[in-house]
Amino acid sequence: MSLEDAGFCEKGEIGPFFDSVDTTYLGEFPINTDGGQLSAGQPTGGTGGFRHVIEAARQAMGKAGERQIARKDLGMVNG
Repeated sequence: MSLEDAGFCEKGEIGPFFDSVDTTYLGEFPINTDGGQLSAGQPTGGTGGFRHVIEAARQAMGKAGERQIARKDLGMVNG
């Protein structure tokens, strides 16, 4: 699990983490603020993972529109 490996929760604790933390774009730990792969799919041309970087940049610049998160000084992209 990436969140465990990145230190956001202890190894083996991802289930309880998701049960207790709001990960929506309005929550305390927003994940996939643009809907992730289920919403956008895989772009053609081999740039699939870069779309996450674009979303992180939009969030940091305050240009994510209706899905803008409150705290925009920190982001993590994994791919």
